[in-house]
Amino acid sequence: MKVTCINGSARNNGSCAYLIGKFIGGFNQDVEIATHCVGDSDLHYCNGCKKCYADGECVQSDGVQNIVGDILTSDIVFIAAPSYWAGVPAQLKTLFDRTTPYCDTNPNRILKADKPIKGIAVAVRAGVREEENELILNAIEHYFGHLGIETVKRISITKTDTVNDLLANHADTIAQIGGLGKMMS
Repeated sequence: MKVTCINGSARNNGSCAYLIGKFIGGFNQDVEIATHCVGDSDLHYCNGCKKCYADGECVQSDGVQNIVGDILTSDIVFIAAPSYWAGVPAQLKTLFDRTTPYCDTNPNRILKADKPIKGIAVAVRAGVREEENELILNAIEHYFGHLGIETVKRISITKTDTVNDLLANHADTIAQIGGLGKMMS
């Protein structure tokens, strides 16, 4: 089994990274794990040239191909994203945009999943409004859908500005995320 975890944060040591660690730690068998923090990845903005619609590949060469390769060869994809003004961070949006060559909207895509993939979406925000997390979860689910990934779980976490907030206020959700690995392995 292969699991790919995407930390949609600009930071590699915050709440999203902590939750990914809990998710990975929940697996009770040997699994191949690929983790990517978009804040640490070499991701260039989409330049809108649409060449990918002609030949199924992006004209740019950066970290996107490696991340997408892991995603499309996984059994499970876990994306955790913080709220940046009620949306996904620019780094994660850049990954989403640059995945266009591999989406089902591209009739000439040359790389796609050859097996069913399950997706888990997690949104984390400092504020209290669930509606804003729903926007993030919807963005991740929309992304999954264009890659043929079935969203099997959506988790919203509010009132979390720091890892300490996460630990103090969301023990049940942290346990739930750790349990997902056990349940899925």
